[in-house]
Amino acid sequence: MLRTLTRILFPSPCLHCGLLGEVLCSRCFEELKFTPHRRELEGLSVVSPYFYLEKSLLAELIYPFKYSHQSDIFRIFVPGLVESLKLLSIDFEHLIFVPVPLHSSRLLERGYNQAELLAKAVARSLGGRVWNGLVRVKDTGFQSHVRRREERKENMKEAFEVVEEGGGGRKTRLTPSSQIILVDDIVTSGSTLLSCADVLQAAGMKNISALTLADREKKTKNSRD
Repeated sequence: MLRTLTRILFPSPCLHCGLLGEVLCSRCFEELKFTPHRRELEGLSVVSPYFYLEKSLLAELIYPFKYSHQSDIFRIFVPGLVESLKLLSIDFEHLIFVPVPLHSSRLLERGYNQAELLAKAVARSLGGRVWNGLVRVKDTGFQSHVRRREERKENMKEAFEVVEEGGGGRKTRLTPSSQIILVDDIVTSGSTLLSCADVLQAAGMKNISALTLADREKKTKNSRD
């Protein structure tokens, strides 16, 4: 109710056209070009609602979402993420969403993990749970600055570990039969997701897929990156 009242009294300008009312107006929302698709990355199924293109509306939204503390932008993407999951041949009961973690130094700088925001929102929509037992122990820098695929894979070696979830309250427990969905913002070479999946598999997990907001390279669903 408070959020609704705030929107009425202080309407937000559309991030793209400036029209007052919503973070992204309905007309601009249609420009996002919703294109749900599935990629296979060395046995890991990855689904995404959008393709990422430079200087596109999507790129215009992702940058402030990740780097300018405009975390509320994530709400725009949730319906597309939920719809894209339907491309996976999985049991939608008891889904466990695992956000790709940031290194502690990056998290301190940014203030939040954008992948975790997306994971929590999708989990709420589908009745799933979020597990934060995957941590990044190596500061890998920006993968987008590493151009060659093999260099990306080398950069991600030993970057993640599985630990016991901290904090109080009810904790999510993983079992070998858990249906795990890795969540990240953008997939390019897939090296980050594959590194995370390898660590989870080493911990005994078997049913692992991935969900990303955007796919940086437009390929057919059977292509490999």
